[in-house]
Amino acid sequence: MALLALDRVSMHYGGPVLLDGVTLEVHPGARIGIVGPNGSGKSTLLNLLASALEPVQGLVTRARGARIAMQEQEPKGARPGIPVREEMRGVFGDATARERRLGVLAERIAVSVEPHERAGLLEDYARLQREHEHGGGYDVERRIETVLSHLGVPAAAWDRPFESFSGGERSVLGLARVLLAEPDVLLLDEPSNHLDMEGVEWFIEFLAEHPGAVVMVSHNRHLLDASVDSIWEVGGGRVTVWTGSYADYVRQKEQARALQERQFEVQQRLIRRIEFQARRLNDMANAYDDPGQARRARSMLKRLERLDKVERPDAGQRRFHANLQGGGTAGRIALSVKDLTLTRGDRTLFEHASVELEQGERVALVGPNGSGKTSLLRAVLEQGSWDNPTLRLGKSVVLGEYRQFHDAFDPALPVQEWLWRETKMDDRDTAAVLHRFLFTREDLARPIGTLSGGEKSRLQLARLVTSKISFLILDEPTNHLDIPSCEQLEEMLEEFDGTLLVVSHDRYFLDRLVTRVIEVENRGLVSHPMGFTEWWRAKRDAGRRRRRALAEHGPLGGATLPGGGSATIAATKEREREQRKRRSRLQAVEKDITQLEARQSEALRALEAAATASYDRERMQRLETDYADARARLAALYAEWEALAAALEGA
Repeated sequence: MALLALDRVSMHYGGPVLLDGVTLEVHPGARIGIVGPNGSGKSTLLNLLASALEPVQGLVTRARGARIAMQEQEPKGARPGIPVREEMRGVFGDATARERRLGVLAERIAVSVEPHERAGLLEDYARLQREHEHGGGYDVERRIETVLSHLGVPAAAWDRPFESFSGGERSVLGLARVLLAEPDVLLLDEPSNHLDMEGVEWFIEFLAEHPGAVVMVSHNRHLLDASVDSIWEVGGGRVTVWTGSYADYVRQKEQARALQERQFEVQQRLIRRIEFQARRLNDMANAYDDPGQARRARSMLKRLERLDKVERPDAGQRRFHANLQGGGTAGRIALSVKDLTLTRGDRTLFEHASVELEQGERVALVGPNGSGKTSLLRAVLEQGSWDNPTLRLGKSVVLGEYRQFHDAFDPALPVQEWLWRETKMDDRDTAAVLHRFLFTREDLARPIGTLSGGEKSRLQLARLVTSKISFLILDEPTNHLDIPSCEQLEEMLEEFDGTLLVVSHDRYFLDRLVTRVIEVENRGLVSHPMGFTEWWRAKRDAGRRRRRALAEHGPLGGATLPGGGSATIAATKEREREQRKRRSRLQAVEKDITQLEARQSEALRALEAAATASYDRERMQRLETDYADARARLAALYAEWEALAAALEGA
């Protein structure tokens, strides 16, 4: 039985029809990726499934009791002033209510003196405790911390109010909220847009284990390849369903298009031949006054009318086309970063960092969210020059930039006027450039603030192709582009003969373009002369080896520390001793907790049995004392365990 279904649904907003008589179903366990050009109706389809929109025509149904959760690019509904951790707890309303009821019952048990009343309260407490455990109530905090940390939200930010975060961070928090809800159907709109590499990989693993259905709008081709088993392609008012991953969809679509093209050509030849024969028969009928020939001609034309016509294959979405003009360079070095220390507020992002980029290199700058990648790009753009010994550019380097958040635009300026101010080209030339990037005549006078994210991306690229740049800095260039536009951008950059420095989480994009990786690590810059996938595999394998070493030998894995002198060595050995003590104590605490939990359960069962058997006041008091003692000791052990675990993790 379908969890969600669209039955002959049509949708528009008073303009072009986005969906025209669409029928679709979402079944339990489905993994569906939605793709299509910007503005084709992908997010509209998602909102219809979520019942956030009503269709103009048709019916949207959901299975009775099905739990649906939708993640949006701009999440709404967060309560002002509420810390993020508390906002996440709001997902677990049932668990929170049970915790409150358990607390009330515990207080009543503590003050109750009447034996039968106390026995009833203990029975209620035990039943509710089992229900709470079965519902995962004791696991809520761990689940919240796991999801937030893996999505790249630092622990130091968990107590900040939701509204204090940036737009991209709010999108990540909105994703965390729906993942924690674990609904029957997850509806996701560009979920990977603001995740770092580790976050995307963890998200893929989460989806693999998630028992519910997933319907996801995404232009992240790596995510789609790793996560979905069918593709819904939206375009021209229709939704075409393809089976398999994104790579399977691309292959099948090309095969289907090639087959349709062959069938179309064969049918067109048949039509031309029949039309030619019908014309000859008509000519003969007219020349010899032969009604029989005229009837044959009419019969042939009726045959054409009854023919099931093969449509001409779609030539595909209109794509922008332009070339980046390299400015020409002299010298070997494009950028030299030497002994760079960079701070933001009271936080040091880079400390004595150094690296060099040669002319023509294609480099990916990688690191966790918040590590300082965008800050470094801004510093190069604002401070880089031939005369700056810390951020020195090659003498003939001409910089160009693409910004992730489109914050270089004045939203009130018309599109063409903005490009004129940036390039000083005349109206005819600016209009020609904008047309190449799919802007219509009507778009030229539109205020930039009315453009979509994809349109703003194309406007940035339009400015870049008019400048003879030799060093291009790109910050998340594919975030707001649909997949065909990403592919066109990749083709443009492949033809560019200048230097590229890219920050991106799009693995397809990086695999196609990058030949070297520079990693932000320990407030420094580490160069890896290899392609992105090779670097990623090496990093993943090194991480696994480190985790094994930690498990087997402790935090340092028996490695020798470089330099530092006897004082440093002594301090290191002391830290190692402290960590060994903590690990040993942690193991002992875990063992004690296991024994006490068993003792508490046994005492509770004995109390329940005693409450239903013949009343023995002395035995009841002894059992109650035993149960209360076990509970108190468990509380202390839990607190000690948390402190030890935090100390070990911090170290």
